[in-house]
Amino acid sequence: MRFTGYDFLASGGGQRLEQWGGRVVLRPETSALWPWPKGKELPEPDGLYHGNSASGGSWEWRQPLPDPCIVRRGNLSFLIRQTASKHLGLFPEQSANWDWITARISSSGPRTPRILNLFGYTGGATLATAAAGASVTHVDSSKAMVSWCSENARLSGLGKAPLRYIVEDAMTFLHREIRRGNRYDAIIMDPPSYGRGKGGELWKLSEHLPDLLESALAILADQPLFILLNTYTETLDAEAGALLSTMTRGLGGSTETIPLKLTGSIDGKDLSLGKAHRWTP
Repeated sequence: MRFTGYDFLASGGGQRLEQWGGRVVLRPETSALWPWPKGKELPEPDGLYHGNSASGGSWEWRQPLPDPCIVRRGNLSFLIRQTASKHLGLFPEQSANWDWITARISSSGPRTPRILNLFGYTGGATLATAAAGASVTHVDSSKAMVSWCSENARLSGLGKAPLRYIVEDAMTFLHREIRRGNRYDAIIMDPPSYGRGKGGELWKLSEHLPDLLESALAILADQPLFILLNTYTETLDAEAGALLSTMTRGLGGSTETIPLKLTGSIDGKDLSLGKAHRWTP
C-alpha cells in the first residue's frame, strides 16, 4: 500500500531527500553514510533543516508546507508539520509494522483486543491498530504529541473509535498498570534510544530496556497476540532482539527481527532506519 502525499526520493552525504505534500524536503540522516548518487538529477529542496542533532536546529523554507499538509495511506490520514527537531510528525518506514499489526489483529477472531502503545508519538501505530478493530491505549509523555495523535484519528475517521489517550511517562504508566492489575492482549513499544523525562532525568534505553520488557510482560494477557519493540542503534538492535527472545521463553512462541527501511524512488537505494523485534505466540 503506497502513501499519497509522501515519497522518499534519495539519500546520501548524511542527508535524506523526500517529498511531503508536494514540497521537496532535505533533512539530516546519520544512516546515509554514502555519497549522493552520480548521474541522477535530484530536485532542489523547498525546505531544509540545518543542524545535525535531533533538536536545536532550524528550518529554512523557500516554499513552506501546505496548510494543512496531509499524507494518506489507505484510510489513514496524518497531519504533517515542522517541529523543533528535524521530524515532521510521521515515520513512513513504520508502515511495515502497521501492516503486520493489522494482520495479527485480523487473525485474532471476533474479539476486540486491548492494545497498549507506549511512546506512541503522533499515533501511526495507534491509528493502524484502531482501524483493524482493536481498543487502543496510547501513551506518550508529550501532551502536544498526544493531541496530534487525536487530530490524526479524527482525520482518519476514528474519532469515535475505542481510543484512550494518556499523557504520562511510559515506565510510570506501566508500573501503575501492574499495581492496578490491568492486562493487555498486545504491547507496542517505540522508545527513544536517549531522552529526558519531565524532571530532566536522563533516559537511556540501554539501561532501561530490561525493566521496560519485564514491566510489559507483567501486564500481558494470558492469551496474548504479540509484542512489538523498535530500536534504532546497532548495539541495541542486537541486544533487544536477544533480550526479548530470552524474556518471552516461558511464553513459548517465537521472536523475529526485521529491518525497517525506505527505498529511494530516484536512487533506488535502501536507507536503514532501525529494527523491529516481534514476538508472537
